[in-house]
Amino acid sequence: MKKILVVFAVLLAIFLVGCPNAPSNNVPEEKASSLKASGATTVPTTEEEIIDVFASAEDMDSDPLVVDLKEFFDSFGNGSKAINRGKSTTTAKGIVKKAFSVAKDLEETLIPQISDIQAALEAFPNTKELDETINVSGEAIGTYLTFTKGEATLKANAKTTDNAAIAEDLSNLKEISGDASLKIEINPTNALYDIGSAIKDVKFKTNAAGDAKIVSTSEGNAELPKITLNYTESLSIGLSFSKNEKGGKFILTENAKHSGDIDASALEGDPSTVVNNLITEITISLKVYDDNNQVKFSKTYNSIEEFTTAFAHQEPTE
Repeated sequence: MKKILVVFAVLLAIFLVGCPNAPSNNVPEEKASSLKASGATTVPTTEEEIIDVFASAEDMDSDPLVVDLKEFFDSFGNGSKAINRGKSTTTAKGIVKKAFSVAKDLEETLIPQISDIQAALEAFPNTKELDETINVSGEAIGTYLTFTKGEATLKANAKTTDNAAIAEDLSNLKEISGDASLKIEINPTNALYDIGSAIKDVKFKTNAAGDAKIVSTSEGNAELPKITLNYTESLSIGLSFSKNEKGGKFILTENAKHSGDIDASALEGDPSTVVNNLITEITISLKVYDDNNQVKFSKTYNSIEEFTTAFAHQEPTE
């Protein structure tokens, strides 16, 4: 029966982290023509050259956009520790580490709304209902980026065998069902175009939605949950970047979905394995354009592992 709670926790995590479940329209692929010119004279045409563009981009810690985002998230108290923890780096690889810190600390901008959700979650064993929303549309992300759209919803209901509150040991839990949705669109402000950043333009869109249902069933003395999970997730990122005259317009598009029953045991073990079990269908497309909007690189990857392996940067050994 504990597996039921684990699965429901996954549903909640899906909502809060931004990787939800079932019918949702795919985000249209960002168009190269919608991005400002990068100014790059050398545009990568292979995976190795793409890696080199970002691995060789030094001194990004002093880039105006990076500095602004760092100050923005440091203002919440946790950003500085998260970003500066461990060995410092002045390469573009450091931007990736910052991005993970940013994602974690983003909750700090939503304290009032998050507090309401936390209160609802704590009361859930008694109310057996959730109907929560988060809306940050129009909110600024520092000086140079803004949430053009930022909406998320979570609904859930639980049933018990005796109609009472959910027991602490979950012994009377019969069923949990819920649905979630997420829509985010991030765009730059006009101020970005005048600060001399290596990041000339950036656009981000994602839609995700779905539903999950976990039902307790009995088989002998063992209680095995039946889990039905349906979701779709779609995102597109457009980035115009140039450092040392190397770069271009990068378009990353990802679509993932799952539909049907899953084995409860698939949610146990290593987190990366769990993700692979939940994302049964995924395509990741990466395209690189020059400033004339001519494609110089285009490839589609059919798994997260295939994509990350292709762009795993190996630090040079001395």
